[in-house]
Amino acid sequence: MRARGAQATDIAILVVAADDGIMPQTIEAINHAKAAGISIIVAVNKTDKPGANPEQVKQQLTEHGLIPEEWGGDTPCVLVSAKTKQGITELLEMVTLIADLKELKSNPNRLAKGIVIEAKLDKGKGPIATLLIKNGTLKVGDTIVAGTAVGRVRAMIDDNGEEVKEAGPSVPVEITGLNDVPEGGDIFNSVKDERLARNLVEERKSTKKEEVFNAQTKVTLDNLFDQMQQGEVKELKIIIKADVCLLYTSPSPRDLSTSRMPSSACKKKKKKK
Repeated sequence: MRARGAQATDIAILVVAADDGIMPQTIEAINHAKAAGISIIVAVNKTDKPGANPEQVKQQLTEHGLIPEEWGGDTPCVLVSAKTKQGITELLEMVTLIADLKELKSNPNRLAKGIVIEAKLDKGKGPIATLLIKNGTLKVGDTIVAGTAVGRVRAMIDDNGEEVKEAGPSVPVEITGLNDVPEGGDIFNSVKDERLARNLVEERKSTKKEEVFNAQTKVTLDNLFDQMQQGEVKELKIIIKADVCLLYTSPSPRDLSTSRMPSSACKKKKKKK
């Protein structure tokens, strides 16, 4: 979920409690944001609490490659309090500043492009997908391709639950009209030619089936030898499962020899005794 969110945004706001400091989920979020190559703003929350220690949070951030600006780095750290609303204005100003510096702009006068936030199958409405438009404008009646799903937008509902006819950049909408349920994180594109869009989806489905089939193909000596010749497999790890027991033939510790035989033979041996 955090990786999907990092792919969907341009600026990540990392909220860290001033009394708790860096937590395991915070480290995970930092790694996803770095992998996505997006800017990070650290909002140090709960600064109004008696046990708050923002300086300790900044020190912990340096251990994960985030150097605060006041320490000579490039990571903005804003002290905020969700309870008293302290620092919220400064946080929003910092978001605007970074957006201006990175020239984060979009063109509403083009076909829509964005990402699938989540999708589900409704018994009455069919496939429903929540989309976030990153560029362009999505309109009712547009044909879109999202992963291996394609369809014409029949209806759109905004985040207030109201039906809308179009949605511009940075606007989340819930749509109906797809022929299948896309996966969360899929990129969607509006296209002009519906026929080409359906051909593209069929190619994607075929490619996906081949990948699944190749992943489930059992390893045989023939295909293993071919893979070793191609350099795909350099070593073969084997786990041998056997049912054996040890029988001591001499009680002398100086002349102790052992023999191995199946457990069934062990049982017969014990019965004879």
